Parts: sequence; C-alpha cells; structure tokens
Amino acid sequence: MLIVVIGYLYVVGIVGVVALASGHIASGIFTLLFAGLLPTWLWLSILRRKRINHRALLQEQAEAQAAAAPANSEP
Repeated sequence: MLIVVIGYLYVVGIVGVVALASGHIASGIFTLLFAGLLPTWLWLSILRRKRINHRALLQEQAEAQAAAAPANSEP
C-alpha cells in the first residue's frame, strides 16, 4: 500500500510543481495541500486507526484465553 501512496504523492506533487512553475502560486499550493497531503494524511490515519484497533482486539483475546486456560485445567 505504501507504493500506492508514494506514486499518488509523486503525481500530485508534479502537478503542483507545474502549477507553481507556470505562475499559478495559489493553485499550486492548494493542489499540494488539498489534493495531496490532506487526503493522504486522512487515508493513512484511518489505516493506522484500524491497525491499532485490530491489535487491541487481539491483545484482549489473548488475555481472555490466558485467563480462561488455568480455570479449565483445574479438576
């Protein structure tokens, strides 16, 4: 997934640089911010949050299994 982000930022960066080079400073800055950095940050933060939630769920399941294992082994 990281290669997709790198490619997307490369393309948006080139578009922003071309807009800046042609004299459209505001257009170049807005392109870099609102078409490049903001969507990328939102997408990566959503993926990060999903990963954190999944790890927390796995941790809770492991703790529940560890707590249930001694109770089941007693006669």
